Amino acid sequence: MQTAIDPTIEHIVVRGADRERVRSDTASVVERDDGTLLVAYHSYSHGPEGGGDFGAAKIYLAESVDGGRHWTNERMMADIVPGDLNVMSPYLCRVEDELLLGYVRNHSAGDTSMYLHRSRDGGKSFGDPAPIWEHAGEYRLQGGASSLVLLSSGRLVLPIQSCDEVWVPDENESIGTFFSDDAGQTWTPSAKKICLPMRGAMEPSIAERADGSLLMSIRNQLGAVFLSESADGGASWSRARTSGLRSPESCTCLRRLPGTDDLILFWNDSEYIHDHHHLGIRSPLSAARSSDGGQSWRKIGDIDAGDCMLTNLGCTFLSSGTAIVTYLKTPDPEIEDGVYRGSPSTREERDAQFEMELRAALIPRAWFEG
Repeated sequence: MQTAIDPTIEHIVVRGADRERVRSDTASVVERDDGTLLVAYHSYSHGPEGGGDFGAAKIYLAESVDGGRHWTNERMMADIVPGDLNVMSPYLCRVEDELLLGYVRNHSAGDTSMYLHRSRDGGKSFGDPAPIWEHAGEYRLQGGASSLVLLSSGRLVLPIQSCDEVWVPDENESIGTFFSDDAGQTWTPSAKKICLPMRGAMEPSIAERADGSLLMSIRNQLGAVFLSESADGGASWSRARTSGLRSPESCTCLRRLPGTDDLILFWNDSEYIHDHHHLGIRSPLSAARSSDGGQSWRKIGDIDAGDCMLTNLGCTFLSSGTAIVTYLKTPDPEIEDGVYRGSPSTREERDAQFEMELRAALIPRAWFEG
């Protein structure tokens, strides 16, 4: 089964899998004043865990001078230190004359820390890290949709997910936010958490609506993209509700379309499959548009597709109007010709899912009007 992809969308390999790296993903892109781009992502070296979530991941930066078509000058930004399993889930955010870079240090399946660096030269150099939290005593992090959201009020909102311990039979994730009104010097947690059944609420992504309220999209195991709202700048959140858009357990990314009041949602438009390991195929990667603040959605089209997993999303709209959508792309050994065929039977098939590339789709503004 083939899905038609608009030929005006350019597909780029930002960081491929090779002898040095087995997986790169969870990217965040910012545009500098001179029009060049900076990307942060986590990248996994080969090792006993391979590309698994607790593999040997570090944070890297790279640059583009041609709108995201080529990426050069890769350099490691955050290394693993004693006491870490890995370093992961980076995000970049411009705040006035500073560029902020944050990431999580995984210490164990039940403990993390998050740190924030500042740069005054567009990311050429960063100062020493300051903690947002240290040794949380729970598995607290950002997942595949890492971001720090700057509101029109100047408030910073940091969406997170947490649970007592990850990868245990009774794991149940919940979502909250941290917010800062002093450019990230101090942080306050939201009053309550967003909860859902089964594995819970995961990988939140936030957009500010035209009226200043916030909308959040949520990964879950219930067969649809779920949404939550905040009327107080992320200090509290509504009970999660379904968007009506079908989805496997996979990452989403929510953005405001620049120059409009409309919202764009990136997600996997795929049916629920109860015995798939992610409760459905993470393909195609699709986009939908809402003109009523997220009450209803109209699908625009598919960005990428195939017998693969397309997830861990990010999106930055550039000053040119082009959207650069970043995502992980890897073969899915459980599907063939777009059809689920069961769990992989050989070690080689299972390992294939860990040959993970960081991809980018360059989408012209006109595509979102389709």
